[in-house]
Amino acid sequence: MLDKLVEFLTKFSYQIMPWVIIEQWNGAVQLRFGKFIKVLYPGIHFKIPFFDSIIECPVITQSVNVPSQTLTTLDKQSIVLKSIIRYRVSNVRTYLLNVMHATDVLIDTTQGMVRDIVELTTWNSLVDVNHQITEEVRDFVIKWGIEVEAVTITDLGIVKSFRIFGDEVHKTTILPTDI
Repeated sequence: MLDKLVEFLTKFSYQIMPWVIIEQWNGAVQLRFGKFIKVLYPGIHFKIPFFDSIIECPVITQSVNVPSQTLTTLDKQSIVLKSIIRYRVSNVRTYLLNVMHATDVLIDTTQGMVRDIVELTTWNSLVDVNHQITEEVRDFVIKWGIEVEAVTITDLGIVKSFRIFGDEVHKTTILPTDI
């Protein structure tokens, strides 16, 4: 019972306070009755209790893992690759108010662009593809307030591909004469 009271008072005290402190690594937006008022930078800011809400997010460099992808290169090599994205929030207002689940959108967009680039690249040329992926993702996601610093392929390998249809297994094999 006492823990519920403490939890209630903690949440309630945040609403009562006429100020908010934004930490050095965060940015925030101030909303009044649900409408945008201004972007808040690190420091102390005054607010109207109960009418204003503050939404914060980290603006310093972050890293996110992109799930493994199985792809086929231009020279018909079946590969698996895994990558990471290093990014930071460059526009707090756009990041918080124009995109829902911005990290998921960043990962999904990056996976699509990696697929597009890998399918047009040969196996031997994949060692130089990080820069191209980074540039394309950076140019695309800036509209969501995200600045991509780097997209890096961390794991890369050739794999055999198997497709299962009902009770049958279809094995894809590339003969040396096909390469």
